[in-house]
Amino acid sequence: MVCFVLFTGASFPGLFSQQKISERNVDLDEVVVTAVKPVREAALTKTVIDSVQLAESAGGSLAELLTKHTSVFIKTYGSGSLATISFRGTAASHTQVDWNGMNINNPMLGQVDFSLIPVWFVDRTELYHGGSSLQEGSGALGGSISIGSSPRWDDRFYGAVMQGAGSFGSYQTFVSLGGGSRKVQARVRYLHERAENNFRFLNTAVIPQVEKRQQNADYRKNGVVTDFYWNVGRQHFISVNAWWHHTNRDLPHIMSYEGKGRDEKQKDDEFRLVLKWSKYWKTGKSELFSGFTTTGLDYYLANMTDLGKVLNYDSRSTIRSYYNKHKLEWAILPRLTLRTILNADYHQVKISDHISQEGYTATRTQFGASAGLHYAFARNLLAYALLRADYTDRDFAPLMPSVGVEYIPVKHLSFKLNGTRNYHQPTLNDLHWLPGGNPDLRPERGYTADFSAEYNRSVGSVSMMTGLTGYLSDIDDWIIWRPSEYRYWTAENIKKVYARGMEVNFRFCYQIAGIKMALHGNYGYTRTTNQDPDQIGDESEGKQLIYIPVNKANLLFDAGWKGYYFYYMWSFTGERFTTSSNEATRHTLPAYDLHQLTLGKRLTVLKAELDIQFRINNLFDKDYQAILWRAMPRRNYNFLIKCSF
Repeated sequence: MVCFVLFTGASFPGLFSQQKISERNVDLDEVVVTAVKPVREAALTKTVIDSVQLAESAGGSLAELLTKHTSVFIKTYGSGSLATISFRGTAASHTQVDWNGMNINNPMLGQVDFSLIPVWFVDRTELYHGGSSLQEGSGALGGSISIGSSPRWDDRFYGAVMQGAGSFGSYQTFVSLGGGSRKVQARVRYLHERAENNFRFLNTAVIPQVEKRQQNADYRKNGVVTDFYWNVGRQHFISVNAWWHHTNRDLPHIMSYEGKGRDEKQKDDEFRLVLKWSKYWKTGKSELFSGFTTTGLDYYLANMTDLGKVLNYDSRSTIRSYYNKHKLEWAILPRLTLRTILNADYHQVKISDHISQEGYTATRTQFGASAGLHYAFARNLLAYALLRADYTDRDFAPLMPSVGVEYIPVKHLSFKLNGTRNYHQPTLNDLHWLPGGNPDLRPERGYTADFSAEYNRSVGSVSMMTGLTGYLSDIDDWIIWRPSEYRYWTAENIKKVYARGMEVNFRFCYQIAGIKMALHGNYGYTRTTNQDPDQIGDESEGKQLIYIPVNKANLLFDAGWKGYYFYYMWSFTGERFTTSSNEATRHTLPAYDLHQLTLGKRLTVLKAELDIQFRINNLFDKDYQAILWRAMPRRNYNFLIKCSF
């Protein structure tokens, strides 16, 4: 209900303000903060998820947050199951994700499971679209996402407890406790979530269609995040962030499965640790990161037959990664800022399957360096130029340049133009998987150009923002897995992919007679096609890549009055093809739209703030599929009660 119009970034000491709003859910009068845009932010295509949207999705995953509040497409296999991203029509591995400055993409798979990132653990979320992602590192051909924690220097003691319950045996417990002084701050957050996930659905994969109940789809999640911040003095700051989670998921079979039964499950264990030292001075800042992650992924599959249970897979994967990064930002002149990044990373992967006796052990060493100059020719004309170089496993990638310019012809209106060359390294599975890995794979090469316009203005009790971005992206040596002559799948550089589209977003806030209202919207148009078929008669030429919708949109309307609040969310996902030929009869997933209604009340009891919320998901009880033959829940309900102090 509170609409912020922000034109400036926040330094480390001031990052507590937005989190305080999102966790405590207090109603404030509208605040409009304006300032001259920092030179380092000029010409970048960037989306910031605001505190209202984070608070509205506090009980969900990052997959749900991005689906509801951005134009990116989340490819989900069902409630609690794997959720990957397609940013501007690219593959899941083409989106890089960092947590408190450390990359968390799985080096074995190259991607992130967004269903395993709770919004409860996140204080800030930023998206860098297309070539703007090169500001933070290479590899993000579609874009990058930055999430992290923020300190609350002004609070001596604070906390929150939230309990949720819902349909299909779902229960959630959230706890957050923190506090300290202006010198030292600490916080711990805990999550426990479980669900039977035994919803009813219409099985359209069989004839005649029958009503069935989802089986073998339950899951359990536990996680803890701890944050420690120390103001050493003289503008030196040290922070330590740790994240542990464990997930145990049973994986349901697809609708078309007609066997006697199967037992499929996956366990995920992950520990992440980031140590950061920051130094601020009048004209700049220096940040040094060191991080470590260890990941365990166990996968098990057995099918029931007339002779009993037959084991198909029983694999164990262990991953250890070490990260080091230094970032420098220095205002050499009032109009000229230098930004540099140096990074050195090392990964170890070991995977083995107890049934097939296959697997591999591999390592990867990565070094990178970038330098960028950001210059303001005038108050209404800003530009940047950046150059990055990467060294991976004894190979140098070609230099990656990025340039951009922003022009502000009149107050409140700006135009941006940028272009970038980027490279994405093959994943370790692409290179080493047995059988089928290809050690001779080349990096994927991407060339991206963006043009955007943004209008942002506040007058009295009304504020509005609207933006339009058009983009073009040409990706060579796209890596795919396909059947080989040896009867197994293999990874190859065969595709030339052309992605183009537009992104539209807007926000309108209004207040009258104590009623606060806001309307947020996003629309994405994405055409991603194969431009270079490798076989005669290949029907994929010029066709949309599978599972990428051309159209995606969402709207959020929220209103509040005297502690009562109302959210109405609408999301639309367009038609998707499941074959590269775009054959439009059996191999098309129909478009679907979902509606979500939330009603709540905030009140104060004995200096504690209570938030009571009731939500209806899939309001109109629709049958739909996000992935072919994967069942999705119909209308369902969720109740949350939160106490903040």
